[in-house]
Amino acid sequence: MSKAKEIDNLKSFLYDFADSVSYNEEVSTEYLTENGVDIEKFVSKGLKKIEALQKKKDTQNSKSLFFKRVVLAADIVYNLYNERTFGHVKFQKLMYLCEQASNMELTVRYTKQAAGPFDWRFMHSVDKEFKRLKWFDVEIKQENGYKNYIYSFGENVESYKPYFNNYYNDSKDSIEWLIETFRKPPTKKVELVATIYSCLDELIKNKEVFTSALLIERVFKWSEEKKKKFTSEDILKAHKWMNQNSLIPKG
Repeated sequence: MSKAKEIDNLKSFLYDFADSVSYNEEVSTEYLTENGVDIEKFVSKGLKKIEALQKKKDTQNSKSLFFKRVVLAADIVYNLYNERTFGHVKFQKLMYLCEQASNMELTVRYTKQAAGPFDWRFMHSVDKEFKRLKWFDVEIKQENGYKNYIYSFGENVESYKPYFNNYYNDSKDSIEWLIETFRKPPTKKVELVATIYSCLDELIKNKEVFTSALLIERVFKWSEEKKKKFTSEDILKAHKWMNQNSLIPKG
């Protein structure tokens, strides 16, 4: 049989198959059986192909999302790397707030850590990606039992900017405002704001009725450190400031 004839026969089979399936399960089953098709193997093979394609798509989406987040991180570091108060804690809290400002909906990646919402996996991989892309060099120094991350420009640092303008064009103003707002203040200010934001977001998702007392309770329950660092007045004052600047979850 010629190749052209084989193709024609295959097309005919596919057309007939599609037509038979469009009626009902019994008809399609009978048709497949008559044509020597093992239905279970046929379906299993199809499902495996679908699963493989979905897995490939998920992997591609995950890589794309990771790079998008690295670009945002690069903009934060580019603007704040030489500030005295800039370190990994402020870096992470600004990442969290900037992602909310750009509607990236990544709260599921964040866990509750003592200093506020924290994405452990991302923060332990972003510096390696900075080095790989030659956007930043990262030096880690141990000081008084703590790790101090020191960033300096890499040879390709300017190449992140076109990506940033493409990904974050609609939210650049909000991101810039956040970076400038928390440029000079001590880290604990952005820590408190990020924690309050996450608590408010949790209240909204759980459809709980907001009260100032409930917010204070949730912040203090976040970790033992919160009671040592902040007072109830600090929380209410920060929340008022957040409302005034529209820095609250939209739900």
